[in-house]
Amino acid sequence: MILFGFNGFASRLRDKNFWSIDQNKATSSTWRSLLSLRDLAARFLRPKLGNGQLLSFWHDHSTTLGRLIERFGDSGPRELSISISAKVSDDCDNIGWLLRGARSPAAEELQTYLTTIPLPTITSSTDHYVWKVNGDELVEFSTSKTWNVVRNRGVEQAWTRSIWFKGHIPRHAFTSWVVHQDRLPTRSRLLRWGMNISSSCYLCGTGEEDRDHLFLKCEISEALWILALQRLGYSFRAFHTWTSFADWTATRDSVTSRTLKQMVAQATTYNIWIERNTRLHAQEFRTPAVLFKIIDRSIKDAILGRRKLKKFQLLMQLWIRYE
Repeated sequence: MILFGFNGFASRLRDKNFWSIDQNKATSSTWRSLLSLRDLAARFLRPKLGNGQLLSFWHDHSTTLGRLIERFGDSGPRELSISISAKVSDDCDNIGWLLRGARSPAAEELQTYLTTIPLPTITSSTDHYVWKVNGDELVEFSTSKTWNVVRNRGVEQAWTRSIWFKGHIPRHAFTSWVVHQDRLPTRSRLLRWGMNISSSCYLCGTGEEDRDHLFLKCEISEALWILALQRLGYSFRAFHTWTSFADWTATRDSVTSRTLKQMVAQATTYNIWIERNTRLHAQEFRTPAVLFKIIDRSIKDAILGRRKLKKFQLLMQLWIRYE
């Protein structure tokens, strides 16, 4: 994707070069934050030299040698007899480059490089920037490709594919992801953080409110799982550990579609957490039967909305067969 006008916004902002502005002198915190990302942006932004009238000779990444001011240092303009504010087009004519004789290995390397590229001319296209990821010039900007290069990759967890499967409901998947990592602020965790509160489950008031109890063993959760499992066609009624629950969501079986199983597992987990918070903050109480109606509706809506996806085409039939 060509980043039209990038130089107009960045490299020549207020007659200053984007790459040379002193970050410490920026008056806006937002502007300082943007300037702090320049080294990161330089990994992806690559200039395309056209007529040379926009790209800075010294400050832009106008050669494969990088920013020339970094390569030559502050003495570079004096060594090459080229102004610090010069554009690339200022340093050549129709015959060749206007450089004094090389006085250092760096200058010799630069002159050798410049003989390998076409001279910028007034008839050439305008200078512009492109976005490159792993050496590939992108026709359209891709957040995912860029993020995959920037981010630190962790070890993929066994339950990852059970969470981020194709067609997941985003809010359900996100909640399930946090639950799998045991990061929700259950009462047992809040106590460990030093809060002076009761540890009892806010849904049933009996057990200690940790992840396994709240989502699997609480009487409200158990009643909801019974309804969900029966609807899917399973004969068992509960999960004893979070590990067994995670294994169940990840495993294929002959009872029902794994995608449908994962959707129901996430919808149930999500609604248990929502009900817990609704009771805590709004003092509103719903029965497992009412909660399951909400789950049922969300599953049907999700299937209808994804019916063009191949693996969703038969899910409605599977979901309503035991209705």
